[in-house]
Amino acid sequence: MTKEIRIFVFATVLPVLLGTVAAVFSVRTAWQKMLDDEQRDLNTHAGLMADALMSRVHAVHSPGPPPHGDPDLLHHPPPPRHPPPPRHRHMEGPGRSSLSAKDVAPLCTDLCKDGRLSGIAFEIRDLNGSRFFTTDDWPARHDMTGKCNLGPPLDDKMLVAARADGGATLRSRVMILFVTAGIGSLFIAATFLLGALLLVRTISRERRDARKKADFFDNVSHELKTPLAGIRLNAELLSQGRIPDAELRQGALDAIIVESDRLGKMVDELLDFSRLEKGTHRYSLETFNLAEFARDPAEVQGAAGASQGRARITAVGPGKLVVADKDAVRQIGIILVSNALKYAGGDIDIEAEGSIVRYMDRGPGVPHGDEERIFERFYRCDDSLASKTSGSGLGLAIARALARGMDGDLTYSRRPGGGSVFTLKLKEA
Repeated sequence: MTKEIRIFVFATVLPVLLGTVAAVFSVRTAWQKMLDDEQRDLNTHAGLMADALMSRVHAVHSPGPPPHGDPDLLHHPPPPRHPPPPRHRHMEGPGRSSLSAKDVAPLCTDLCKDGRLSGIAFEIRDLNGSRFFTTDDWPARHDMTGKCNLGPPLDDKMLVAARADGGATLRSRVMILFVTAGIGSLFIAATFLLGALLLVRTISRERRDARKKADFFDNVSHELKTPLAGIRLNAELLSQGRIPDAELRQGALDAIIVESDRLGKMVDELLDFSRLEKGTHRYSLETFNLAEFARDPAEVQGAAGASQGRARITAVGPGKLVVADKDAVRQIGIILVSNALKYAGGDIDIEAEGSIVRYMDRGPGVPHGDEERIFERFYRCDDSLASKTSGSGLGLAIARALARGMDGDLTYSRRPGGGSVFTLKLKEA
């Protein structure tokens, strides 16, 4: 199992499983509490209705004050009972009165007119379960009910309270709870998944960058050793006097100078890259005509192309005044021309138009999918051409960073008929 897979498992699968278990437990607890609260509320309503109804019954059918001393307990209800204890008391003998549903119906109908009973329906049942009285809004379906036994003269009856909507509100609340919990669980899972993917991607990128850096140091070490070896060899031959011919001695000195210049360019490239990475590169901005600047081979090509005479410079349009650093523009041109000579191997066409300079060649071009990656640091196209040429993979990264540091840009496109086009756009004055 690779490191990325282990990180993905520990960062995503385990937290999601633990989160799912916790979410299920929390939802179950909330659901049970919701049901308990609903049952307690219905029991409380049943008790209040029973007290109010029996107050009315005693006020109508019994002399004297009602049992609780109040003709309408709904206006002064006693403290709620959770759940209200049964008040079932049997009356023995002739003192027990019997009321029919016809006698109780007007009292129940009058009780239902009270606004505080809105949403609550009830019915009165015999203790054997048969119906004695039912309100008009008694639901055909009810999920939960509250019950309370009635006292004399209805001590053989039970009042049952239910939601008039049949528990639709409760079901909606439960549905909202489950939907919210589901959405929350999905959001948390998606967050963990996205975080794990980003983490794996970051680690993969870091490992890729580490491999690129290792390749970069290998390439740089090889590039540094080559000129150093040439310098050392020619210096030893000159020091030991083993080159008697004056022309050959001059050739050895010239070789030392060339290799020293090559070594110096590599060191400058590393220093430029370091300054650009740290953001400490300093630009000396000035206003100049880009077309006039581009027409001078020494300015745009530098030693990379002028020494070989393989760069053709043309101006296809009037130049514009730009604000840029001439040294940075010159360095970008050297990098682009050097790459074109290295990889394309043919002539290079340089066109200046307005605030744009195009560097065009007829080489193999950049593989599909690598059009932007060629500007990444340490990146070199993995093909036979790139593997046979020397380089550190920093040239184009430095060139784009220099262009963007002057509020310009450097882009790549394919040349019609084959080849590459690198377009340098500078900021107009």
